Amino acid sequence: MQKHPYRALIIWGVILVSLLNIYPTIGWMLTGDDERWLALSDEDRTAIVQDETRAAELPAGGTRQARLLRWQQEDDARARAEQGYFSQLWQGAKRWAEFDRDKVITLGLDLQGGVHMVMGFDYRDLPAEKLAAYENDNLDPEDIQARLQQTLLQQIRRRVNDFEAREPIIQALGKNQIQVQLPGERDVQRAIRLIKKTALLNFNIVAGMDETVAVFEKIKRKYPQEFTPFIIRPYRTGDPFKVAAKDFTRVAKVLERASSDASVVPEDKMLAFSQPPKPYAAQEYRLYLLDKTPIQSGEGLTSAVAVPNVARWKIDFTLDPRSGINFAKATEENMGRAMAIVLDGVVVSAPTIQGVISTNGEITGDFSGEEANDLAIALDSGSMAVPMREDYTGVVGASLGADSVEKGVISAMVGIALVGVFMLVYYHAAGVMALIALGMNAVMVVAAMAYFDMTLTLPGIAGLILTVGMAVDANVLIFERIREELRLGHSLLSSIDNGFKRATITILDANVTTLIAAAVLLQFGTGPIEGFAITLSIGVCSSVFTALIVSRALFDFLVRSKVITKLTMFSLVPHDTKIPFLEARKLAAASSVALILLGAGMFVYHGSDNFGVDFTHGTNATVTLNSQRGAAVGELREALASAGFDSPIVMETGLGQGGNGNSFLIRVGETEAGVDEAGENVDTVATRIQSALATLADNGAAGVSLDEVLTVGPAVGKQLRLDALYSIFFSLFFIVLYVTFRFEWRFAAGAVAALAHDVLITLGIFAILGRQITMPVVAAVLTIIGYSLNDTIVVFDRIRGDIVLYRGKNTKFIDILNIAINSTLSRTLLTSLTTLFVVVVLFIFGGTAINDFALALIIGVIVGTYSSVFIASPVVYLLHVLQGKHVQPTDTGRGDSTGRYIRSKKGRARQKA
Repeated sequence: MQKHPYRALIIWGVILVSLLNIYPTIGWMLTGDDERWLALSDEDRTAIVQDETRAAELPAGGTRQARLLRWQQEDDARARAEQGYFSQLWQGAKRWAEFDRDKVITLGLDLQGGVHMVMGFDYRDLPAEKLAAYENDNLDPEDIQARLQQTLLQQIRRRVNDFEAREPIIQALGKNQIQVQLPGERDVQRAIRLIKKTALLNFNIVAGMDETVAVFEKIKRKYPQEFTPFIIRPYRTGDPFKVAAKDFTRVAKVLERASSDASVVPEDKMLAFSQPPKPYAAQEYRLYLLDKTPIQSGEGLTSAVAVPNVARWKIDFTLDPRSGINFAKATEENMGRAMAIVLDGVVVSAPTIQGVISTNGEITGDFSGEEANDLAIALDSGSMAVPMREDYTGVVGASLGADSVEKGVISAMVGIALVGVFMLVYYHAAGVMALIALGMNAVMVVAAMAYFDMTLTLPGIAGLILTVGMAVDANVLIFERIREELRLGHSLLSSIDNGFKRATITILDANVTTLIAAAVLLQFGTGPIEGFAITLSIGVCSSVFTALIVSRALFDFLVRSKVITKLTMFSLVPHDTKIPFLEARKLAAASSVALILLGAGMFVYHGSDNFGVDFTHGTNATVTLNSQRGAAVGELREALASAGFDSPIVMETGLGQGGNGNSFLIRVGETEAGVDEAGENVDTVATRIQSALATLADNGAAGVSLDEVLTVGPAVGKQLRLDALYSIFFSLFFIVLYVTFRFEWRFAAGAVAALAHDVLITLGIFAILGRQITMPVVAAVLTIIGYSLNDTIVVFDRIRGDIVLYRGKNTKFIDILNIAINSTLSRTLLTSLTTLFVVVVLFIFGGTAINDFALALIIGVIVGTYSSVFIASPVVYLLHVLQGKHVQPTDTGRGDSTGRYIRSKKGRARQKA
C-alpha cells in the first residue's frame, strides 16, 4: 500500500478552505439582534455607530443590524479614498473575522422571509405616442393595463435574476401592481432602485459654448434673481456650467419654467443636469445644453456589461447592425464635438467624439462597481414599459413559519442521526469511516453554498437530502465490493484495493449521469430549479471526492497503522440469494400501467385543482388579528387548511418595523367568486378567510380585519414552467446519449423508462390522494429523478460486469439480469433504507408545511427502488428479445470496468434467452 502525500495535502487543503468559508455563516447565525437595538430609531442607531463615545450603548458583541450599518458606513468611507491591494486585503480579513454578511448563506423566503414590495403603475403615465399606439390597436384601458402588467413582469424577473437575488417571487397583483418578494435583508434600497429604473438611454450632442452662453443670457434676463446668483461659470474653455448641490432644487425649478418658453430655450434644445455628485467629490451638478433630438437612442441596444476601468468602472455596450450603421454616420458627422450620454434624462458623462462609433461603444463616468453593474442590468433588460411607483415596502416572515422551519430542521437532523447510527451498527469500523466522510461531505457542501452566495430554500434542502443519499450510496457500494472480495478469500489489503477499483467506475457512472441532469437544469432553469441544480451539482462533486479520496485515505491510514486488521459487517441479504425478479416482470408491468392509468384519470378528473397556489391565480389577503396573546403562522395555516384551503401560504408582516406580530400576508389558490356552478350564492374567499380565522381573534370574525384583498397571479410564471419542461427534456436527452455511450442504447431506453415511470407514479399518487402540486413537490420530483437514475445506473453497471463474467458460459441473458439484480440487492435496499430514515422522519414530525414535500420523496424513493429492478431491467430484456440478438462486450482487456456492448457479428443470438 503506497503512501500518497499529495492526497493528504489536498484533503487538508479542502478542509481548511471549507472551514474558512463556513465560518462566517456559523458566526452570523449565532449573532442575534438585541431588542434594545431594534427599538431605537434609525437616527439613534446611526449616531451610536458613528460616535465612539457611545459605543457602550451597543449590545454586548454587537448585533446583526448594528454591524450592517457600521459596515455600510465603512464602505462609504473607503469609497472616498483609493486603497492599495494590501489595505483592501486587510479590510477583507477584518470583515471576515466579524462574520462578513456577504459570505453568509442566505435563507430563502420559505425559511427566513425577506423583503415584500408592491410596485404600482398607471397606463396614463405612458408617453403620448405609445399610448396613442395602444389606442390605435383598439385596446381599452383594461387591455392596456393587462398588457403592460405582463411586460413589466418579464422585465422585473430579468432584472431581479441579474441582480442575483435567488429564489425571488414575482407576481401580478390586482390589475395595476406587481408583487416582488426577495429573500434576506441585504440591499433593499438598491433592489428598489433597480426595479424602478426606467433606463431610457440616449446619445445627444452638447451645444457649443457660444450657443450655451446665448441661451443662459436669455434665462438671466428673464429670471435675473433666480438664476444668475446660483450659476458657477466655467474657469476653463470646454468646461460646463455648474450648480452647487445646495442650490440644485431652486435652479431646477427655474430651468423647468424656462424650458417651456420657446423664446428662452429653442424648441430643438433641452437642458439637463449631470448625475448627483459622490459624497467624497465636490458637491456640484454640471449643467448642459443639448440637442433635443438624439443622434442615437438605446432601442437598438443588444447587450451591456460592466467592466473595470482603472480605478473606476465603465459599461461596454453593443448595438444591433442597423443602429450601428446610424450611430457610425452620426458620430462621423459630429467628430470633435461633445456627446452627452443621457440616462433617464440625466447626463452620465459627456466625452468628446474622437472616432467613429458603430456597433460597439462604452459609457464612462464616475461609477463604482455596484453602480456600473446596476446600470448595465437596467440597460440590458430594456427600458421599463411604463414608470413604476413604490406602493409598499415591508418585511415578511418565513412562508413555512418558524414552527415548520424548526420542526423541519430537527426532523432532518434526527433522520441523519439515524443514518449515522445505522451505518455504525451495520458496518462497524467501516461505518466510522463512512461517518467521517459524510461529515466532511456536509461541511464541503455548506462551504460551497456560502462561497457561491447561494440562498438555501426547501428545494435546496431537497438537493441536500439527495446529496446525503448519494454519499451514503457511494460508501455502501465500496463496502459491499470489499465484502465480496473478502468472501472470495482475498487479503484485507487486496480486498480494499480491489473493492475501491471495482466501485469507482460504478460511482462515476452513477454520479456523472446525475451531474448531467443538474447541469442541464442549471442551464435552462431559473429560480427554484436553478437553486436545486446548484445544490445537487455541489453535492455530486463533494460526495465523489469524499467517497473515493477521503474514504480511501482513511482506509489506507488505519490499515497501515494496524488500527484495523480485519473488517466485519452485518449482512442484510445473503450472498447466495437467487430471487427470479424478471419472472414477475409482466405482473409488475401490468401493475405499474394500471396505477399510471388510474393516476392519469384522477389527474384529468381534478383538472386545474391538481395545481397548488404556486401555479395558479389566487387571492392575496393582508389580515390583522385583534388578539392579545398573538397568533403563530402555523396556527393560521392550520385554521385555513381546516376551512378547505389547499396549501395556504402565510407570512407574518411588519417584522423588525415595530409590528405587533398580528399582521399577516395570506395567499390561497382560490379567487373571489360569488356564485357556484349551480348559480347559488356562496361565500367569497375573503369571507371564508375571515370565518376560518375567527377562532384566533379575541372577538371572533369581527376581530379579523381584512386590510386588503387582491387577485394575484401565479408565483411560477409561464416562462418558468416552460424552463422546467425544457430542463427535464434536455436532461433526458443527454442522459440517453451518455448511457448509450457508456453502456448501450437499450440500457438508455431502460433508464428513461424508469425515470418516466417514477415521475408518473408519484404525480399519479398525488392525484389519487387529492394532493396538490406545488413548488416543494416539484423540487421533490426533481430529487426523485436524480435518485432513481443513480439507483438504475448501479444495477446496469453490475449487469455490464456480469455479461463479461459469464461470456462463453452459455448463461441466458435473463439469468444474467437476475444475477446482477441479486448482487446489488443489498446495496439497493441499504441505500433506500438510509434515505428513507431522513424523509420518513421529516414526513411524520416535520409539520404540515413540508408534509407534501416529504410524502413525494417517500413515494419517489420506494418507486425508484422498485423501478430499477422491475422496470429498467425488464425494458432492457424486452428490447433484447425483440432484437433477437445478443448484446456482447467488446474485448477491451479491462474486464467489467470499461466493457461496452455491441451486437453479435452474426446478427443472431448464440443461444436462446
